[in-house]
Amino acid sequence: MMQTKNPETEKEAHMTLLPKTISGTVTHGKGLGHDFGVPTANIIPRENIEGLSFGVYYSRVTIINNPGNNGSGNDSPCIEIAGEGASFNAITNLGKRPSVNDGEVVNAESFIYDYQGDLYGKEINVTLLEFKRPEERFASLEALFDKIHKDIEDGRMHFKE
Repeated sequence: MMQTKNPETEKEAHMTLLPKTISGTVTHGKGLGHDFGVPTANIIPRENIEGLSFGVYYSRVTIINNPGNNGSGNDSPCIEIAGEGASFNAITNLGKRPSVNDGEVVNAESFIYDYQGDLYGKEINVTLLEFKRPEERFASLEALFDKIHKDIEDGRMHFKE
């Protein structure tokens, strides 16, 4: 991983690496995002991510498998039914989640704009488009989610440009 601490230097370094698509199966996390009103699609990337910094990226998520229904076991549609190949703007954290996890597993957690549905067990592609900021360790969950909410709002503005 790049160990540069200057966000502008990291953004410049990523210009040759991005866009970069990573893929994986959506798995259950700790549920903290959902609890704080920012549900995420979590994957462990299959691809080599060498050269990419841990941190937050503006991204695009493409659903590879059709989620079909809301996961309730019946035919009730989720609010947004998206078929195979549907693509959504997202903001993604790539890293080891130092504020909530001391493990060594690298995760990609994507908040998907304008999508509400059940993606657990489905394959997705996450295309990292632009590096926003380095991953940080926060003193509290409240501080972490305050920053996540700001990142989400920044992303909304970014994608409107």
